[in-house]
Amino acid sequence: MAISMDDLELSCWECKGQGTIMNDDKQQIACPKCEGKGTVLTAQGQTLLHFIKKHL
Repeated sequence: MAISMDDLELSCWECKGQGTIMNDDKQQIACPKCEGKGTVLTAQGQTLLHFIKKHL
């Protein structure tokens, strides 16, 4: 069974994958939804991350 990156993460819908958003003062800041990564974990990605952290 192969797991693709699309199974684990999606483009952030808040910043549209850019990692930054404009705040009220019109300044670029790190997106709070994805913490500046541009992607968010799917449920399967969160499960895999939890498993890895548990066993490291």
